[in-house]
Amino acid sequence: MSMSFSPDETNLSYDEQAKLILDRFISQLNTQSEKPDPDDASADLKYTRSLQRERLRKKDASITYDYSRNYDRMIKGVAWKMDVDTRYVTRIPFHNLIARVGFRVHGKLKKEIRERQTIYAYAIWLKGQQNADANYVCPHCGAPTVVSKLTEGCEFCGTRFLLNELFPKITNFYTVDSFSYVRHVLPFVIAGGLLAPLITFFTNMSMYTQAFQGGDVLGIIQCVLSLAVSAGVGAMGGYILLAMAALGYVIWKALTGLPTMIRYFKVKKNLPVFMRRFEPNFSIDHFIGKLIYLTNMMVYSENYDDLAMYDGKPMQNTFDDIIDMRWRGLFDVKNYYVDNGLVYLDVVVYMDDIHCRKNRVFRKKDKFHLLLCKSVNAENDYGFTIHAVSCHGCGASFDASKIKHCPHCSGEYHHYKRDWVVKKFEKF
Repeated sequence: MSMSFSPDETNLSYDEQAKLILDRFISQLNTQSEKPDPDDASADLKYTRSLQRERLRKKDASITYDYSRNYDRMIKGVAWKMDVDTRYVTRIPFHNLIARVGFRVHGKLKKEIRERQTIYAYAIWLKGQQNADANYVCPHCGAPTVVSKLTEGCEFCGTRFLLNELFPKITNFYTVDSFSYVRHVLPFVIAGGLLAPLITFFTNMSMYTQAFQGGDVLGIIQCVLSLAVSAGVGAMGGYILLAMAALGYVIWKALTGLPTMIRYFKVKKNLPVFMRRFEPNFSIDHFIGKLIYLTNMMVYSENYDDLAMYDGKPMQNTFDDIIDMRWRGLFDVKNYYVDNGLVYLDVVVYMDDIHCRKNRVFRKKDKFHLLLCKSVNAENDYGFTIHAVSCHGCGASFDASKIKHCPHCSGEYHHYKRDWVVKKFEKF
């Protein structure tokens, strides 16, 4: 895969920059890049990926990614944009491409997935130096700080950064499977194209034998043409058979999944109306990214006791056989309400997961139930990071990814005052 980028992307529109950033991000997701994380990944995204790598390490498993096939011809676009936020510019670029993902245990390939996927990413830019009080994490030493201090020189390691070195960042990404012609259609066409000539040959074997043994040139030509025609008819028949089977499957899936789809479209319509009472700039697309992020954190985190984004009853992680997760493009909100200044969302998210159990790797569709909660006064901060939060008491910045108390004043940190927390988490 060959990638090239303009040395000055700031002359491009945010939409074009977003596409270039996702280009670079995907190229560095490839195992061949030998990068643990893409350069444009945010601190939160890198942390989530590190938890997944730790899960893989404990199972002596690994995942290889190859997005290089037909990369130069992939479909690109921007699914959503936000310009009215006072601090950040946000884009959700998407690329449709062919993915090849391999899963290995003890060095042996256990499963390989080849399919067309659409990758969505959340890219953010800081709106100028006037917003340099935004919390950030030093890219060099990982210390929690603010943007302005990094442009002057990190107070912990002294490294100085330009603003365009800190932004834009990709804060989250997810993939959704797309229809693949090669995977779903071509096998039926090939099978029909091979099977039909074989049937034609065996049902007319005497005619073929007589033509070839007798040296009848005209008869041989007729035999070859009949095989060619039967191959074409068979290929077309395979395609028609697939179309009929696919139509039946789609109708069956549509009927069985109709209640869920109706609920999903109702949620996409009604949830923003409810949430914009508290967040005027609420985006359903941004919420989906947050929902997937929280689901990944709950599945990959080994200890919930000091996980700031979990504020529920003590529980153990029972999802330790999941090594990879992908969103299936659906979620449902069973209920949403406000109680004592807190907004609650009762959510079900549908995932397509890879499990590793006793050296066996298999794919399974999972449903997770999350009860989410946050203050109605929580600031809608698209650039928020759990690795650089401000203490409610003393105002100091610290990394709250693994602790619930400020290391400076020992005050308890309440994450629900800033962002969504998980009150309940379970798998159906």
